[in-house]
Amino acid sequence: MSLNRRPSCYPQQQGSMLVISLFILVVISLLAASLSRILSSTADSVANEVYSAKAYYASDSGMEYGIYSALNNSLTCVEFPLKPLPIPFDISGESGLENCSVSIDCQTIGLPNGSKQYYLTSTGTCDGGKIVAEHKVEAEVKS
Repeated sequence: MSLNRRPSCYPQQQGSMLVISLFILVVISLLAASLSRILSSTADSVANEVYSAKAYYASDSGMEYGIYSALNNSLTCVEFPLKPLPIPFDISGESGLENCSVSIDCQTIGLPNGSKQYYLTSTGTCDGGKIVAEHKVEAEVKS
């Protein structure tokens, strides 16, 4: 008794599943690597934004202090054109401005009517390790 055997096409396809699965594995690995890079880039961008905003608010706080002190004549400034000495302004205990520092520069010009014109520059610097942000604010105050 003879069984009617048909030739099978399976022997010709041996190993094709291995090639397909390797291809899919490589594609998924490439997608995971690119997604990881995108997420890392986004995290760095957010950190830059945060430290930049902190530096702005630190310099703005220093400027407010400088204007207040200039209007109360409690600010020690040098006469223009001498190079200004930095006036320290401590913000180390302020919530939200950790790792930030402020430096205020002040110069004065005596006006003919006896009043003074103050040139103030406040520089806020925030150091986040690999990210350092700096922001400057300038103002002129007449008293």
